Amino acid sequence: MVRQSSRDRTRRIPIVRSFCVLGVVWLCWHFMGRADRTMHHEPVSPSTDAPAAYSEPAGRLGKLQTYVVRPGDTFQGILAGFGVGNGEAIGFYRNLASLGLSAIFPGDSMVVAVGSDERLNGFSLLNRLQCWYHLHRDSMALTIEKQPIPTVRYRCVVKGTLSTCLSQDMFEYGVGDALVGKLADIFAWDINFFMDPRKGDRFEVVFEKFYREGRFVGYGDILAARYVNKGVAIHAIAFDDDEGDIAYYDLKGKSVQKQFLKAPLKYRRVSSGFSYRRKHPILGIVRPHLGIDYAAPVGTPVYAAADGEVRFAGRNGGYGRFVRIAHGGAYQTCYGHLHRIRRGIGRGTRVKQGELIGTVGSSGLSTGPHLDYRMKRHGQFVNPLTIKLPSKEGIPERDRDRFAGTRNEYLLILSKRFPEDGYYVLDMETMPAADTAMTRISIISEKHRDYPAGT
Repeated sequence: MVRQSSRDRTRRIPIVRSFCVLGVVWLCWHFMGRADRTMHHEPVSPSTDAPAAYSEPAGRLGKLQTYVVRPGDTFQGILAGFGVGNGEAIGFYRNLASLGLSAIFPGDSMVVAVGSDERLNGFSLLNRLQCWYHLHRDSMALTIEKQPIPTVRYRCVVKGTLSTCLSQDMFEYGVGDALVGKLADIFAWDINFFMDPRKGDRFEVVFEKFYREGRFVGYGDILAARYVNKGVAIHAIAFDDDEGDIAYYDLKGKSVQKQFLKAPLKYRRVSSGFSYRRKHPILGIVRPHLGIDYAAPVGTPVYAAADGEVRFAGRNGGYGRFVRIAHGGAYQTCYGHLHRIRRGIGRGTRVKQGELIGTVGSSGLSTGPHLDYRMKRHGQFVNPLTIKLPSKEGIPERDRDRFAGTRNEYLLILSKRFPEDGYYVLDMETMPAADTAMTRISIISEKHRDYPAGT
């Protein structure tokens, strides 16, 4: 008997191990393959996690896959990822366009239903949070639907004390700059939010927020507001007229929207005030300065302080580029040292309050960029910062009782409903879409055609 060397035994052991490993792999493949073949013979159940908004029709068509549109995506490119040819995708798009789909946008959601054969059976597209577009295809027809999305309106309240600036303080409570801008516009006749606010001022606002599909889509109207500046409380109560247009009134029913803006621009500082004796910085002589100099960078927009008619626009001696606007028979406003006068602004031009008339400059006798803003009443210069400005019409007599009810409701909310500073939700209301009916179109497929003709 020949004795086996240790080298031979060492050489054969890896061979035995290899056969063992191959055997284990074959057994795993055999049983997993059986399980996989069994799964392919079972029907695919629709996902039960799909939101109700797109459960019809996509939810009943097979396995759901969600895709969120990204910048640069195209409709055809997205569907190509689900095995849809370019010509077929174009046909789908044309038919959806017949229901109003103009384009897809980043952030739109597409829920695609894929059958057990990995073929696209349909999809639901949420477009700009405004409508669901559903598409379902089978061998006989293509069905497309448009389903408008209702809007949910929340009435909210924010209350706080000014510590830094209004924009920052309201942001701390979760309120965006868009609402701060609305508030500044409402109080523009009484408060200049670039100069007047002081630490310790109070702000209280009732406003609307809109949501669709649980996502914020924008702010609505400010319904009521109170701002306490230097101990003086200013109120604004929203009230709609017979045509549904909203205007704002104080507690006595007088309009808070006076005929003139307190300042016709967003400025850095008042560089020179209204005075009958001021030493001119260039001429070196003492003479009246019957206006307000607002220092601001070159190019800062300058707006008409009120509705009116342009009486002069052009160069005017030491004022440089200059615009004068007449507001009815009693008032005029003047804008001097402009860098540019807006094209189209000339003698006889009608302008609206807040309409752009030019930009800040340093033309004429000027030591730096600023706006020389002046106001006349009955031909005499007056101080724009101290004059008591006239208001627009107040609440009509016939609406006095209705306004009193609205005012008292919001005063109760502002004063007693929420005693602590913070952000609160008053209530919510589901507002149906303008077109609440679902539109459905079925297109019979032509014989020997894989996709319907475009409409």
